[in-house]
Amino acid sequence: MKKTVIALAIAAFAATGAANAATVYNQDGTKVELGGSARIFLGKLGKDQRGDLVNDGSRIKINATHTLDNGLSAFVGYETRFKDKQKENQEGSGTTFGNIVTNKLFVGFGFENVGKLSFGRQATTADDVLGDGLYYRSGANNILTTSADKSIKFRSADFEGFSFGADYLFGNPEKYTTNDSYKNGVGVTAFYNYDFEKNHNIEFAAGYTFDRYDLNSSLASRKEHNWLLSSHYRLDAFKFAVAYGQHTKKETGVAHDTKGKYIFLESKYDLADVAGIPSTLGLQWERYSEKDYNGQDQGKSIKNQYIAMADYKLSKNVVPYVQYTRATEKDNVGQRTSENIYGAGLRVHF
Repeated sequence: MKKTVIALAIAAFAATGAANAATVYNQDGTKVELGGSARIFLGKLGKDQRGDLVNDGSRIKINATHTLDNGLSAFVGYETRFKDKQKENQEGSGTTFGNIVTNKLFVGFGFENVGKLSFGRQATTADDVLGDGLYYRSGANNILTTSADKSIKFRSADFEGFSFGADYLFGNPEKYTTNDSYKNGVGVTAFYNYDFEKNHNIEFAAGYTFDRYDLNSSLASRKEHNWLLSSHYRLDAFKFAVAYGQHTKKETGVAHDTKGKYIFLESKYDLADVAGIPSTLGLQWERYSEKDYNGQDQGKSIKNQYIAMADYKLSKNVVPYVQYTRATEKDNVGQRTSENIYGAGLRVHF
């Protein structure tokens, strides 16, 4: 091997015109692929903010697999994001185009016709339950735990349309600390999809996540239970999604509990087949309401988010879009706030 896998990956990334995830090495049962996307949003981000240009989750992905015997394979996944900043060229600019940070790093085994088992920093199986399909701030109020700093994850293969998943999340290895810390968590998910015919199908998903926290005393702890049901329906150019879930937080030692309800609706219409325009129109509504108990009823808070967007596919890998978002909130004493967010974005996949 004259060049290392990393050198090949860097060379492929630097090459121009790489529109799809590229296979940068494939020999002796080992395959390495490189891909990712650049994502930006330019617009007005809130009533107290000027117009701004932000990085909206740009990423680079490297995936490698090695085929073993008897339907067994080993794999590794690595994904970077650009979150932290080391230096601002213009003081106080608040840039989000910063240092490369590790967003995902995991290894695992694949079992043919059974599923995949992975270990590390990764998305949980619950990340696939809501299935929101719009852009900036899409699905921002999702109540499930969708990522893990360190976890064991199993996602089954598809069995006649059915599949399932399970996660175990690790937290602070110290039993008690002076500050609040994550202790551990679990998650279980189930999925079903059915195709009526070409471009006509329905999908169902269900997820439950449970997280435990140590508070600043050995006598205090917090437990959070979340469950969510969702369904996605597609008929030719029309797509519709609906989801409903509940959140419960219980604390011991401080007598502070909350109960919340989550509602999600989304519709998308593809104009390519109808009008010959490679464009999609989308609408989304999220609502999260929460009741707070601190020995007595502390009132109810409500968050709503509405999104309207239109994109235009210059190609399947280059997608500019425009979007308007309105977010409203009422706290438990009746005070109301609202924000209008609007602008244009661009996603370039490679």
